[in-house]
Amino acid sequence: MATGDAFHAMPIEQKVYTPSELTDLIHSTFARHVGTVTVAGEVSSMTIANSGHAYLEIRDKKAMIKGTVWKSSRVSSGFSAIQKGLMVQARGKLTNYGPRSEYQISIDRIVPMGEGSLSLAYEKLKKKLDGEGLFAPGRKRPFPRPPRRVALLASAGSAAANDFIETSVKRCRGAWISLFSVRVQGKGAAEEMAGALELLNSWGGFDLAVMTRGGGSLEDLWAYNEEILVRAVANSRLPVLAAVGHSTDLSLVEMAADAQAITPTAAAEAVYPLDSDRLAQVGDILSTLSNLARDVFRARRDRLQSDMARLGQLRYKLNYFSQLIDTYLINLENAVRKLITSSRNELSAAVASLEHKSPRRDQAQKRQNLALLVARLESAAAKALEAKRLNLSWLANSLNLVSPLNTLTRGYSVVTGPDGKVISAADQAEVGQELTVILALGKLRARVTEKIDAEKTAPDKAGPAGPGTAGG
Repeated sequence: MATGDAFHAMPIEQKVYTPSELTDLIHSTFARHVGTVTVAGEVSSMTIANSGHAYLEIRDKKAMIKGTVWKSSRVSSGFSAIQKGLMVQARGKLTNYGPRSEYQISIDRIVPMGEGSLSLAYEKLKKKLDGEGLFAPGRKRPFPRPPRRVALLASAGSAAANDFIETSVKRCRGAWISLFSVRVQGKGAAEEMAGALELLNSWGGFDLAVMTRGGGSLEDLWAYNEEILVRAVANSRLPVLAAVGHSTDLSLVEMAADAQAITPTAAAEAVYPLDSDRLAQVGDILSTLSNLARDVFRARRDRLQSDMARLGQLRYKLNYFSQLIDTYLINLENAVRKLITSSRNELSAAVASLEHKSPRRDQAQKRQNLALLVARLESAAAKALEAKRLNLSWLANSLNLVSPLNTLTRGYSVVTGPDGKVISAADQAEVGQELTVILALGKLRARVTEKIDAEKTAPDKAGPAGPGTAGG
């Protein structure tokens, strides 16, 4: 039979579709008779377009099916933890893409399968959220202990919820705990807990939210590693304490929470401390403050001793330069006296010689020579005096640089006893004894009314007058 004959042999009532009509028919058929499906397989390729939509392929040994995760559902679907090579379960509606005549799954939920895939997904999401600062210590907020009202997000009737409530009541009879029963594992658990936490934030009235459940495998606890719940905990205005499972490995929710505990019982103990625990904390604080005060006192004491040592060095330099000036003055006086004596002797000798010879004819010349000699004598004496004066001025300036008077002008003072000796410690004076306080300008007479030992003096009560001062 010819081809044309075969075409004309088709029933007249058979409907002829355009490509668009057939695509619509397939789409409606999928929607009515297939609906939502769940596919398990390996992610063989994955691409995120500039639009923010994600496209991936899931395959097994015999076939491959494409999937799409729309931008609006990337966080809620769990896509952030997915990477190429993971075994996953993807849930969504089976649909078709007309322009390429392809069928695909519009994914609204995708989770890793197996411990290996879950561990890889955990590390990938942990790295991403840590890079955003969701686990930073600076985000952690304190909560009152004990809090007035606690919201408990757990499975009603579970051992974890019962342990937390029983331990809390034993430790604090007035504990006010509101239980919000939520699913803690399986499909939709993360979304349900995130929604409950958002509801608590909108209600207000609670001081703390506690999220807890018992132990289990990584797959059982996976809801606490899903991005939608981790972000809800990080963005919560209400402080969150998380106690997930009985493992030392923290879930991402525990990392994002303001506090965490290893078990529900440990969480209750952290929320409701015993009076003895609080007294121990107060004791630790007091001990810390005491150590701090002792360290400050020792530092102030060491500084005071150092200042006193420097003051002693200045006193030594003062005495040294004072003696040096006295020596120069004595030498100056002796030099002037010797010069005057020598000049007087020369003058007397000249006069005697003149009188002895008495040459009338050269009297005028002798008088002139005498005048020159006197002038030379006066000039030499003036130069000598000027040199000594300049040397004395230099010594006075040097003395002034190390003089304690400069220190006195900055508010310090020197205290001396009746014998004129400097008082540098409280045990050098007696109550009722009169002391002399030397200031930059003038002096004060002071009487000792009380002696305070250095060991009893608070570190911050050191006066600006410095060592050796007394009150009048």
